[in-house]
Amino acid sequence: MPLKERLSGFYHNVVLPNTGVLLLLVAHFFNSIMIVTCKLLETDPQTKDHPIHPLQILFVRMFITYLLCLAYMLVTRLVDQAPFGPRDQRVLLVLRGILGFFGVYGLYFSLQYLSLSDAVSITFLIPMVTPFFAWIVLGERYSVLEAVCAFLSLGGVLLVAKPEFLFGPRPDTDKADDATESSSTELRLLGTGVGLIGVCGAAAVYILLRKIGKLAHPLILVSYFALTTCIVTFVSTLVLPTVLFAVPRSGYQWFLFGLIGVSGFLMQFCLTAGLQREKAGKSSLMIYSTMVYALFWDLAIWGHLPGLLSMLGTGLIVLNATIVIKYKPSAGPEPVEGDVESSPAGYHKPGDIALDDFIVTDDDESS
Repeated sequence: MPLKERLSGFYHNVVLPNTGVLLLLVAHFFNSIMIVTCKLLETDPQTKDHPIHPLQILFVRMFITYLLCLAYMLVTRLVDQAPFGPRDQRVLLVLRGILGFFGVYGLYFSLQYLSLSDAVSITFLIPMVTPFFAWIVLGERYSVLEAVCAFLSLGGVLLVAKPEFLFGPRPDTDKADDATESSSTELRLLGTGVGLIGVCGAAAVYILLRKIGKLAHPLILVSYFALTTCIVTFVSTLVLPTVLFAVPRSGYQWFLFGLIGVSGFLMQFCLTAGLQREKAGKSSLMIYSTMVYALFWDLAIWGHLPGLLSMLGTGLIVLNATIVIKYKPSAGPEPVEGDVESSPAGYHKPGDIALDDFIVTDDDESS
């Protein structure tokens, strides 16, 4: 068979039927690039005396993302009520942006003191925290299975944080490179604690998305998240005495800043497009590709492999998150694949949208 026919057959038999999955894998790849770029900036030896703060990185990333969102909406004119969205939803849209800021800041802050794979593994708690919040706020069913998995996952977080009062002091061989992960148990606990705040912020975003529903276009939600984060980070940089504005010192750092913004926008775009084409159950499991990417970057850039405790903790978190996603009772039948007629103007149901980094994502990931 000629090569052209083989390629054509592969495209029609493999690529086209799995377009949604492939887009989600690409989205999480861009997400991993964004995360690893953030860690490179935060731990760059050139800025050891005046490190680049996560707030500054977030400002630059979201500023670029907002400009790209704004340009897309103004040029294509395909987004209804752009750029500010429906008037009666603007308060919720701003709140979505504020909660989204806490969601993504938790991850960015934890990268200063945890390895890439450890920081990413904590974000996998989002699918377990979200049902708990939905039970409190929306009165939805919260099963014993979800509660047990959430409790066991907290044990996984302790294995990742490795506090000295539980596991004793770390060997000197583990303290060689603080750029990979901090040797200080206090700093690791601080990074883990702020990461957990980020998990709560991301979970709260999902509850708010349920409230907003399909009343606002996905790109409106992304733009509000980016603009609100820009405002919060800019004001914080001005008023917080501990946050110093560090100017990039090389073309390499300017390149990393630009890469964060572009990869963030591409991640959001591919994520939305992938979720539009794929069922919620399968798309939710694609979040775990982020861990594969994180392990690859940890090894390729820092030559770091997680220790036994980190691997056990990550495995425990991932296992429980998978159980929650796979066996959570469905509130109703899943939408028919490819059915967008029920969502006017191309809007999607809240469960079909993931609009942060996450893991996500935003940031948030699909729960």
